[in-house]
Amino acid sequence: MSPMHKMTRRSLLRTGGTGVALALGPFSGLAAGKVPGISQDALALAERYRGDLMDLLTSLVAIRSHSGESAEAAQQVVADYLSRLSYRVESSRDTPSRLADHIEFMPPSPPGDGPFVNIIGHPPEGRATPVGMFAHIDTEIPGDGWNTDPYEIKRVDGQLHGLGTADDKGGIAAMLVAAAALHESGGPLPLVMSLHGKGGGSRGSLPVFNRLSGPQAVLYVHPAETGRGMADIKNVVQGALDVTLTMHGWRGEPNEINSPESALYKDGGDALAACWGAIDHLRTNVVGEYAVNVGRLESGDSIGAVPESAQAQIRILFDPPATWRQLLAELQSELEAFVKTLPRKTGASGDGSQEGHQTFSAGIERTGLGTNPGAVDWDSPYCLGLREAISGITEREPSAYGNHYAGDIRFPIRLLGVPAFGVGSIGGNFYGPDEWVDEDDLVRLAAVVIDTTRNWATLAG
Repeated sequence: MSPMHKMTRRSLLRTGGTGVALALGPFSGLAAGKVPGISQDALALAERYRGDLMDLLTSLVAIRSHSGESAEAAQQVVADYLSRLSYRVESSRDTPSRLADHIEFMPPSPPGDGPFVNIIGHPPEGRATPVGMFAHIDTEIPGDGWNTDPYEIKRVDGQLHGLGTADDKGGIAAMLVAAAALHESGGPLPLVMSLHGKGGGSRGSLPVFNRLSGPQAVLYVHPAETGRGMADIKNVVQGALDVTLTMHGWRGEPNEINSPESALYKDGGDALAACWGAIDHLRTNVVGEYAVNVGRLESGDSIGAVPESAQAQIRILFDPPATWRQLLAELQSELEAFVKTLPRKTGASGDGSQEGHQTFSAGIERTGLGTNPGAVDWDSPYCLGLREAISGITEREPSAYGNHYAGDIRFPIRLLGVPAFGVGSIGGNFYGPDEWVDEDDLVRLAAVVIDTTRNWATLAG
């Protein structure tokens, strides 16, 4: 194996729990090249376990473990497999609500409080290395349109069709088979975690990483949603905040009975115009440096009447050092200040009997995603160790994919302060019918996990 220096960690910790960007010391492996045969050895090991890999994936796909369900039966398969490798299996039943006040918490979708079964496999003494691997056991809920049985593997031109094959029971199977191959070959053994990762990670990834310690690097065995497999490495997760801005105005008194459209426009408080003004104000004063999308805008009930209310649904993608809670608080404060600048109507009420006034009111709240950012330097030692493993197995240098948000690599990055990356097999039809993973690439993924564990074990010393 190539001479890889022991890592000197130089963590750039953002204040206030706002995330971690890891800038790590030099790594010679990729630049110097590897000793010939190492990647071929890992690939040969993985190939020997192809049958085991297919059997394991078939067993996992056959067991229902939809997002929002405990997944106890599927996790038992994982636990039994690890036990046969002399791993000490730690099983927990986690309820998301226990961490509702945590800075990294996002309500799971679909909602539910479990408990959800999560598995951590601890390697036997003398074989352990401070390297963690994880994947998620829960799957999408299958809808209409499947051409095959979602719970049965079907081969179609080298593709394995079935629920969770790509997202992410294929990752579970590759991770377990890699551990078995390392166990057989006498190599270092990683910490292995089978978690609930869909719907925000609060069912599994958050509770496990919140109490975990020890790993110096973590690999999320999960494909980039691009479908390009190991051509993409997720080393960055963007922060994402979904908010709904609501603005209330008023209409003037109608001049004609039961005819709101007869009210003069100048006597009304146009909620739509005020809402657009608020969006522009928030762009300028709070989120101008971030990517902002107004995905939906609703207002009014008649083309001829001043809209009394307006609502905008907005997504904001942001970078460190911001957190979604901090950003939301700034938006709320600045919106309150903006409303105070809006005109108000004062004067006689409609029947002229008393003085009255009309004012705008507004509010903004999180109504969807609320996840924080994290990043690891592309040329840091652990990233280079992963890149080396991928290029050695696939004969292709991978690229960084930094456009994902709400990714589970944020938990080890932010909670443990360690580098974390996501990588997986070529697959398709994520989140829809006829989900599939490429069989040969799944074998290559197992080989990459083997080789990455070896590289990282050397780094960890």
